Amino acid sequence: MMKEKLHSFHLTILIYLIQTGVVLFILPGTLAKTFGTNGWLAILPVSAMMIINIILIGAVFRLGKGKPFFAIVEEGIPRLVVVPIYIFLIILWSLLGCLTGKQYIAIFQVFSFQHSPSSLLKLMYDVLLYFLVIKGIYNIAKASTIIFSITIFLFILFFYFFPDLEMVSFTPFLFQNGDGWTSGVFDTYVAFLGAELSLLFFPYVNKESKFIRSVILGNLLTTFVYVYSCFLIFGVFGYDYIKNLRFPLMQLLSLIEFPFIERLENLLYCLFMLKVLITTAMFIWAATEAAKRIFPNKGEKSIAFLIVLGVYLISFIPETLDQIASWMKFLASIEIVISYTLPIIAILLLFIRKKGRKKEHG
Repeated sequence: MMKEKLHSFHLTILIYLIQTGVVLFILPGTLAKTFGTNGWLAILPVSAMMIINIILIGAVFRLGKGKPFFAIVEEGIPRLVVVPIYIFLIILWSLLGCLTGKQYIAIFQVFSFQHSPSSLLKLMYDVLLYFLVIKGIYNIAKASTIIFSITIFLFILFFYFFPDLEMVSFTPFLFQNGDGWTSGVFDTYVAFLGAELSLLFFPYVNKESKFIRSVILGNLLTTFVYVYSCFLIFGVFGYDYIKNLRFPLMQLLSLIEFPFIERLENLLYCLFMLKVLITTAMFIWAATEAAKRIFPNKGEKSIAFLIVLGVYLISFIPETLDQIASWMKFLASIEIVISYTLPIIAILLLFIRKKGRKKEHG
C-alpha cells in the first residue's frame, strides 16, 4: 500500500508555521536594537541566507534521488559514530521544542494567568503536543493548514494600522544607531530556524510535492509576514520607541479597539498557541525520527512519550524569561551550525559513494 505524500501546499504552510511563532512578538525589538534605523529591511538578506541552506538540502534530495537523509548517513558512516550523532540530535531538537513551548507559556503568563502554576500550563500544553506528534507528519501538515487561518486573520487586522503609519518613522538612514550587525544577523536568523527540518522530509514527498520549491515558498511566506509585521510596527512606533518595548507586537495589538471585544491582544496570543504547537511538534517529531533509528524495535508512540516526558521535566530548570532566552540563544547557535553541517556531510557522502561506484565499474 502506497504511503500518503505531503502535498505542495501543505508543505509550504508547514514550513511557514515551523519557522514562525513566539519570535514574531520579539523580532521587531531585536531588529530595532541591533540594526537601528529601518532595521526591518535586514529581514531580507537574512532570509536569503536561509534560502542558501534550503538549496543545500535540495542538493541532497536531488543527488540522493530522494533517499532518506538517515539512510545516506548510515551507508557512509559506521554505526559506532552514527549513534552518538543521533543522540546529540535527539537532545538538541527535543530541547529546542521544549524551550519554544516554555517561552510561549512564560510570555503568556506575563499577560494572563499570572497566578496559575506554569507546570500545570506546560503539562496541558505537552499533552496536546504528544497527541499531535503521534499523529505523524501528514496529520501535522494538515492541521497546519487549518491553523494558517490565524495568519490570515492577523493580516486583515493589520489594515487597522495603515492610517497610523508615519513616513517620518522611516528615516532616510539605513541601519544606524544599532548595537551591532553580528548579533543582529544571528538573532534574526533564529527567526527562520525550522526549515532545516525539511532534510528529514525526503521519505514523505514525491514529484507532486515539488519539494525544493515548496520549502523555498514557505520561507518566502515567512519573510513576507515578518517584513509586513515589522514594517507596520516600525511605521507606527518608530525604531527609538520599539527599542524599549519587550513585546512590540503585543503593544501594537493592544491599540486595536472593537466594541464587542476587550483586550484583543490576549485572545490573539491564545490563538498563537496553535502556531507554536506546530513548531514544537515538528522539533519533537524530528527527535522521534532520530530516536527510531537507534531503537528500531520500539514503538513510535513509546519513543514520543518518553521524549515529551523528558522535555516536560527539563522545562522546570529555566524559570524566568531571561533564563529561557539564554538557553534558546545557546541551542539556536548550535542548530544554525547543524543546519548547514548536516546537508554538507550528506552531499560529501553522496559524492564519495558515487566516486566509489565509478571505480568499481571503471
